[in-house]
Amino acid sequence: MTGRLEGKRTLITGGGSGINFAIAKRFIEEGAIVSVADLNPERAQAVEALGGRFAVVDAGDVAGVEAWVAAEAEALGGLDVIVAGAGYELVANALELTVEQWDAHMAVMLRGPFVLFKAAIPHLIAAGGGSLIGLGSNLAFAGLNNFTSYVPAKHGLIGLMRVLAMDFAKDGIRANALCPGVIDTPLVRRQLDVPNADELLALWKSGSFFNRLGKPEEVAAGAVFLASDESSFVTGSALMVDGGYTAQ
Repeated sequence: MTGRLEGKRTLITGGGSGINFAIAKRFIEEGAIVSVADLNPERAQAVEALGGRFAVVDAGDVAGVEAWVAAEAEALGGLDVIVAGAGYELVANALELTVEQWDAHMAVMLRGPFVLFKAAIPHLIAAGGGSLIGLGSNLAFAGLNNFTSYVPAKHGLIGLMRVLAMDFAKDGIRANALCPGVIDTPLVRRQLDVPNADELLALWKSGSFFNRLGKPEEVAAGAVFLASDESSFVTGSALMVDGGYTAQ
């Protein structure tokens, strides 16, 4: 790799699997010092094998996130890049979804990034600036049936990144959303464990101009750009990595 992130002290939530693991891997390959938070302790070995740090943290636990950010900032001597990647899908229409499920989902999907960024921003200011990256979705610009809480959360994340970009530009901080389409991850593959799997996969592929699913590594490449100094004039934006889905 080219060392595009050499020495950048990075925190990634949800970094133990899927897209976020690919981001952690690519960041480390590009020279970043990476600390991953994930809810599943079984993912520690894979992260540590790459040379990354790992901690078991629930992205919806305010005190836990704040403590992790403080501990890693001290251990790494500061922070430069923050990736809010933790999240999960919840499929239910408005009549099926309980208020408790809504609150729990929002605690991870929208409140989680806010808490993470709020805790990290003072450390980025102290470092002279940095990059905040929120893992959004192409669904932040569209709707999808039965994604009653997921879609609003991703819409909200776009708004959060825009406001952070405006408020902290004076401190040298950039804030952007990274918005994947349907990416070939274990989570997506598990959803294909249904009788009409072939039809569902064909539908997902048809949403891309390339008639295929995206790769986690392709999203990670976008994250490298947003974290690197190459994107020094990019802030308040949403980088689409969806094969053209939102261009239709």
